[in-house]
Amino acid sequence: MRKAALFDLDSTLTDHAAAFARWAEEFGSSTGIPPSALMRAETCHAGARHAFFADIKSTFGLRRSIASLHADYRRRSAELVPYRPEVCTAMQQLRDDGWELGVVTNGSPDAQRLKLEAARLTHYFGSFVISGEYGVRKPGEALFQVALDELGVNDPAHGVMTGDCPIADISGGQRAGLRTVWIANGRTRRDLDPRPTHVAQNVVQAADWLRGNSPRSAPHSSLSLLGG
Repeated sequence: MRKAALFDLDSTLTDHAAAFARWAEEFGSSTGIPPSALMRAETCHAGARHAFFADIKSTFGLRRSIASLHADYRRRSAELVPYRPEVCTAMQQLRDDGWELGVVTNGSPDAQRLKLEAARLTHYFGSFVISGEYGVRKPGEALFQVALDELGVNDPAHGVMTGDCPIADISGGQRAGLRTVWIANGRTRRDLDPRPTHVAQNVVQAADWLRGNSPRSAPHSSLSLLGG
């Protein structure tokens, strides 16, 4: 039986917060903008990149266009994604245990592939499905099905989706028929959020849980909440 472990990319397999902090230091040094101001704007705009750069451009009088700022950010922040050896070890252990690994992510193809390369994770995955290549985004089911097909997993009940976004990853994965692991990253699940099969604080914890819970041995109805 083939079994699929699908993963989100940003803030799941990769450390988005660390990459952004590195970019803020570098961008701040070149523009004179305090990195703390960039961090505050990031919190305020919650990843809405056009609004973020519109705010920064207006506040600090930058002459470059929003599109140019965004394009450079997309490339450079991807290059600054940190290598986390513990994540690589976790992915190798899953492969050794017979899991077929895939990535299902929203975003720009070039940037998302560059992030995976910077994190030294590319070679662990047999499928890398990016919304920008298909014209649809999570939480739509189509991207999950593409990954399952590429990994040769015919039954979604034999797959698990792991990610940090309750809507894109957990709701989307459930709609595709997958069990789900929510990456809490220190957060507490809200009452209105979809209930995942399992909650882990980070992707290494998630991988540990997956290794002990193959699709045959862990029924969908079970729910374990670690810190949530």
